[in-house]
Amino acid sequence: MGNEEVKREPFSNPWKIHRKISNCFYVLYRLQRGRIRYAPLYIHSFRFITNRHLTKAQTFLFENPNPQILPNVSDKLKWYRYYNELLQSKVAKAMEIDRTTYSRYEENVIDVYPLDKLEFAAKLFQIEVTELLDDYNLFLYNGQGSYIKKLRKSLKLTQSEFAKMFYVPLGTLKKWEQERVRLQKRTFEKLLEFSNIL
Repeated sequence: MGNEEVKREPFSNPWKIHRKISNCFYVLYRLQRGRIRYAPLYIHSFRFITNRHLTKAQTFLFENPNPQILPNVSDKLKWYRYYNELLQSKVAKAMEIDRTTYSRYEENVIDVYPLDKLEFAAKLFQIEVTELLDDYNLFLYNGQGSYIKKLRKSLKLTQSEFAKMFYVPLGTLKKWEQERVRLQKRTFEKLLEFSNIL
């Protein structure tokens, strides 16, 4: 086969080079109990990539291997876009918004994300829309009213008593439970803290 025969120089162990197949593949041999034994040796070589050789996207994915533990929608969007090797303009087009608006989605400057737009993004990324939602947006998605009612009833409080506990007018609490007024993120965080204490 035209393979290059090489000088049989011993290694520090009993194996010796029988034949060089390529620069990284050798056939070794040794004498054992009166018999010749053969074994292949393949040498892998690769260059370690340091952070300065990584792109911004590669660094982000390396530092955040699991998108589900990311704390906000903006980082989740960024993660899935980087993972799918897409430009902002491509995701923006799929979401039917302009690129400038989409870039704001990745800057973590808004609290509430339009669900219909996120559904377009989820379809592009081939995931469920809930995988893009943070705790607050998931709370809204699952229905804030039912959550607040369930918490209030578990505490055996009337609407009036619960409203006083959160220093809001009774009318506001009723609108929260009827989902006529959206609970602000700041209030949601207080509600979450309170429910974690219980």
